[in-house]
Amino acid sequence: MKTQNFYMRRIHPLVFMAVVTIICILLTASLHLSTFDRVKNNEQFFLRRSILDAAAIEHDGQPGTVATLYQDSVTETNGVYQVKGSDGTMRYVSQLTGPGLWGPITIMVGFAEDHKTLTGVSIVSQNETPGLGARIEEPWFTRQFVGKQGPFRRVEEGTADSPEEMDGITGATRTSESFKNIMNRAITESATKSGGQ
Repeated sequence: MKTQNFYMRRIHPLVFMAVVTIICILLTASLHLSTFDRVKNNEQFFLRRSILDAAAIEHDGQPGTVATLYQDSVTETNGVYQVKGSDGTMRYVSQLTGPGLWGPITIMVGFAEDHKTLTGVSIVSQNETPGLGARIEEPWFTRQFVGKQGPFRRVEEGTADSPEEMDGITGATRTSESFKNIMNRAITESATKSGGQ
């Protein structure tokens, strides 16, 4: 009786927890393995789409179109993506990461042939507050950089009217400041890579 009571109170719960844990691990591992290729393909698609967006290459957002455009017009050398536009001009896209409020912000920044004029900006990943800092992914925010050269200074949302001004996001001061710093670093690095032309 005492042995059975000891087993029911001490050993049985341990065996039950071990069995449940093993089952959960097996389910999680099989789910991971069964979706691994799909996850990698999606990551590749999002990266390629970000490069094309930063280079201002028009596309319909479909995986097949993005893959074809990428293969036809993009080459990579030393971490810089060289993108040939439909008009024959070259655009140069670099990936940069900087600190945000809740984690790193990774962006693609595109430059025209002069290595100074921005062709576009796209967000690869961010962990900012939804509805506030996460608004850096909204088209109005990323489009404001097209055709500008920087370096930038942050102003209140909706008030940027000169080429060196960047609209900040109301309620997301730290995210806006971080984004400005990443953009200014991209401009400095692009000028350095091009020999300061």
